[in-house]
Amino acid sequence: MMKNNLFKGLLTILLVASFSIQAQEFKTNGNDWTLEKSPKWEELKKEPIPEWMIDAKFGMYTHWGIYSVPAHGGPDYVKELYAANGEDRKGVKEYHKNKYGEIKDFGYKDFIPMFTADKFDAKEWVNVMNGGGAKFGGICLAHHDGFCLWDSKYTKWDSKDMGPKRDIYGELSKEIRKTDMKLLATFHMARTYGYVFDKDHTKEERKTWDIYDDKYSHIYRNKDKESKEKFGIEWSNKVREVINNYGPDALWFDGLAGSIKNEEVPQDSIISIFQDYYKNKGGSGEDVVICNKLPGSKTWNFPLGFGLRCYENCRDMEKEPEGYWLADRAISYPWSYVNDKFYKDKAPYQIRSLVDMVSRGGIMLMSLTPRGDGSIDPQAVEIMKDMGAWLKLNGEAIYATRKWKIPAEGPTPMIIFKKGKQKKGSTGYRWDFRKLNAQDVRFTRSKDNKKLYATVLGAPESGSYTIKCLAKGENISKGKIANISMLATGAKVQWSQTEDGLTVTFPKEGVSEIANAFKIEFTDKLVY
Repeated sequence: MMKNNLFKGLLTILLVASFSIQAQEFKTNGNDWTLEKSPKWEELKKEPIPEWMIDAKFGMYTHWGIYSVPAHGGPDYVKELYAANGEDRKGVKEYHKNKYGEIKDFGYKDFIPMFTADKFDAKEWVNVMNGGGAKFGGICLAHHDGFCLWDSKYTKWDSKDMGPKRDIYGELSKEIRKTDMKLLATFHMARTYGYVFDKDHTKEERKTWDIYDDKYSHIYRNKDKESKEKFGIEWSNKVREVINNYGPDALWFDGLAGSIKNEEVPQDSIISIFQDYYKNKGGSGEDVVICNKLPGSKTWNFPLGFGLRCYENCRDMEKEPEGYWLADRAISYPWSYVNDKFYKDKAPYQIRSLVDMVSRGGIMLMSLTPRGDGSIDPQAVEIMKDMGAWLKLNGEAIYATRKWKIPAEGPTPMIIFKKGKQKKGSTGYRWDFRKLNAQDVRFTRSKDNKKLYATVLGAPESGSYTIKCLAKGENISKGKIANISMLATGAKVQWSQTEDGLTVTFPKEGVSEIANAFKIEFTDKLVY
């Protein structure tokens, strides 16, 4: 009896450790945190990544704000508009002048009366996210321009006091809570401090541009007129406000490493917020998680080992990423709505990307790009419908699965190298999903470790697929294959296993040109 209890105890410890992956030391790209390391970070590293996040696999948020009104160049419209030396990298200055006039006569703040969000419907947004298969969702609450999409008592530069005169995040969070989705809050506003100011602005620009007018200092945040301390306190208050008022299950931050290094947002304030967030479970009573992003291919926002590692669109990732991680990307670029020509990557691309990420321990966070009026482009709606339809049939191979010892098989190279001058800290590598095809297969396993899912990324012309790593004699499972079925239809399929591999014959009905998931059931547990 004592031996049995001891065995059960050891088993429990192993199971708990399998989910507390954030405590490991990962070998990752990017620079680790080089600032003074508080012992409190070591305590925060012990906070596990909740099982619901590892199960979710797919989440959504949105890039939408004042910058969606001019719909040119992306969310950094304000940065490009006030660039010094006449620089016009994205054609924003020329576009702005032709459509709205000179900057001295029409500045970024003047878009506010145009940002009415008259077609914003929180229920519709959530239906698009949830119907597309997302298991957690939210919104970019404030981008680098600092405009807040919630009712904040710490600023008038928000959607309740200006523009729409609505608590956008509040409406969205209420609708998300009506579904089985978890609530996400993302903050990009750490870079707001001094974001649009340049030492090379001319005397005339300093005299006539609204960014230098004291009446709008609460909008543009001039470092010469506002202390770091004041900005840092306000930043902290806003984050706490969102946590206390809406109780998000997950937090995600962009661009904090530089702000911490420059002491614009004190690390002690961040640690205190995070301690309270985990202690109070975000106010929702459920396990919560904080994402640790590698922004701009430079330095991680927080010390490695804390939170859920996050890479932007799978750039500067490792060839064989460890543990579980998240990658954020947009349904169209440049991150926010520009025009309907930017929806070049349709549902097949997004679905195959998701399948590949999940096989390697990834969680996809995809951003919608609504129009300035709050409506969602029909092409984005169609992409989400197609993703939802595929996941409804094949979701068992995605949701609540775990990594297997072999993530992938097939000839398509996944990592490409970006030639040319690299940013400091960048490896130059990024993952490329565009060439994935019916010659590629990806693997996941069930939690009980007795089912292996093999997803072929297309429909082979031959009508069959041979998986080499599942050949007879390979170290796959302690048992034998009991059954193989196609998830989309539930039908059993014909198969044969030889020294060359496991050959699965596709059925005549229910085959997808995008991806086909097969459930391989064993009489005993898989080896992983």
